Amino acid sequence: MPAPEAAQRFRDRRRAVRSPIAIPVELERGTGVTRDVSLSGVFFETDQFVALGEPIRLTLVLERASPGQPVRLQCEGRVVRVELRHPELRLGVAVAIDSYRFRTREPASGAA
Repeated sequence: MPAPEAAQRFRDRRRAVRSPIAIPVELERGTGVTRDVSLSGVFFETDQFVALGEPIRLTLVLERASPGQPVRLQCEGRVVRVELRHPELRLGVAVAIDSYRFRTREPASGAA
């Protein structure tokens, strides 16, 4: 757990209020689950390696928004914090979102 001073620094840099919610995350090389989200960022846990400062593409799968046909929020951003989460040995990843778009269904197989 970060020291109170470190936690205060992270809190002060946030541009929007975070809401605790578990949403499935799809990554290019794996999956994860959010711990919290806001209008400007997301924090999720994954077992995939993610490097601090790297650009990232991720998709939040909003299953309850449209039962039977999940809405996918495709996001692009940059990794602003990475934490090793013990004892699960998973990474906690904070992403500042630069852009996003909604998709309501998967492209047809074989489509370009």
